[in-house]
Amino acid sequence: MSKPPKIFGSLLTEVVNTGLCMYCGGCIASCPVNVVAHTDDEKPTLVGRCVLCELCYYGCPRVELPLPSIERFTFGRNRTADEPLGVKLGAFSARCSDEQILARSQDGGIVTALLQLVLETKLVHHVILIGRDSEAPWRPHPTIASTRDELLLNAGSKYTVTGSLGALAEATAGYPGSSIAFVGMPCQIQALRRIATSPHGARKLAERVKLAVGLFCYNAYKYNPLFIGYLKEQQKLDLERISKIEIRNGHLKAYYGSEAKLDIPVKNLESYVHLGCGKCQDFSAELADISIGHAGSEVGWCTVITRTQKAHDLLQSAAKAGVLQLRPMDKLQSVIKLSESKRRREAPYIRS
Repeated sequence: MSKPPKIFGSLLTEVVNTGLCMYCGGCIASCPVNVVAHTDDEKPTLVGRCVLCELCYYGCPRVELPLPSIERFTFGRNRTADEPLGVKLGAFSARCSDEQILARSQDGGIVTALLQLVLETKLVHHVILIGRDSEAPWRPHPTIASTRDELLLNAGSKYTVTGSLGALAEATAGYPGSSIAFVGMPCQIQALRRIATSPHGARKLAERVKLAVGLFCYNAYKYNPLFIGYLKEQQKLDLERISKIEIRNGHLKAYYGSEAKLDIPVKNLESYVHLGCGKCQDFSAELADISIGHAGSEVGWCTVITRTQKAHDLLQSAAKAGVLQLRPMDKLQSVIKLSESKRRREAPYIRS
């Protein structure tokens, strides 16, 4: 007898209900009939009739993530023994030259600056990034951007999970023929690469992505418990007035303008970490074309790791054009330390 198909119900039983799901949005993007959807409780759900295509299941990186084959597909080679952060062409500390971008960005403004550059030069037509929900302050929302104003409006880190990869299906359907840059957390980049390489994945979706920008991430948090239950109700913060939230040196800080209204050790927030994120082993988005975060760089600058030649050339072109300042980095000990710490977590995959 043939085996029953691995459908969304299988994904629900094996991944979502077991706490492995990190709400990356890969299953939402993969569904060809749009019946897998976002929910406010940060889990994918079925809103229509499943057609038994299996694309959501076999595109899920928590089912299987064969790193060696994905690295060969993405980079043309596997990481070497002296690459503790994954395949790497270069490492830099960088800062955007545009003061307006800097004023709206988390640290050095490099993500926004590079996205603006690839849009202006027509290397891509649209960008999928983690935006903000207009009705819920600081709740992340999948956003498709194509202008500088849209990039600026959605700049900055959000720190809570979002199924933003789900917007890939929307962008593909809404903008036929357009090329896309995708910005996401390590788990979302893993899902993108899994979809691109799975023998039973929605590969045509992933083919539209010409640049994958990965963000450093140690943990992501559940929105309602952290922002509503803790920040708003316990700490009495006005979410509408918070201008910036940052996690640096083991502390979470929330600002009204330039004034820090809250400064608390992140170890006190462990109960708010999304369950699936607690099993993630990737800190520096090791499968992205380019990885960006603040760890390892001084305040106001970003650490940038280039992994593919197209991303390396893009960064160098941006520096040559005066879009950003660039300093080579020889030492990445703090990034390596965080990566090694995260890699010690239990492997999350159903199939080893």
